Amino acid sequence: MRRLLIALLLLLPGQALAGPPEGVSGRMAFDAVADGLRKYAKETDPEMRAGRLAALAPSQDPRVAVALGEAMQDPSPAVLAAAHYGAGTSTAEVCAWWKQNEADLRRRAKLLPR
Repeated sequence: MRRLLIALLLLLPGQALAGPPEGVSGRMAFDAVADGLRKYAKETDPEMRAGRLAALAPSQDPRVAVALGEAMQDPSPAVLAAAHYGAGTSTAEVCAWWKQNEADLRRRAKLLPR
């Protein structure tokens, strides 16, 4: 009777027997923010740079926050306007916030893929 019970337990469906763990798929993950920032950095036309920066701003990613902060020093009026639009507040508030949070944002951005 005991042997029959053990045999029935082994035949039940489910995770009764442990197997090797599932391996890594090897597939790459796409990072849209990193890709957008690469394209933003390569862009030479100020209007296109401003458009790329404005498209990235809603992501609330630390890497984008660093790019927005750096864009506040950009000589192009279009990029400067996109940086302030992305921050969504007045110039004085943006500058004060950037000065207060720049080091932390740069530290957090370094931890993320580029």
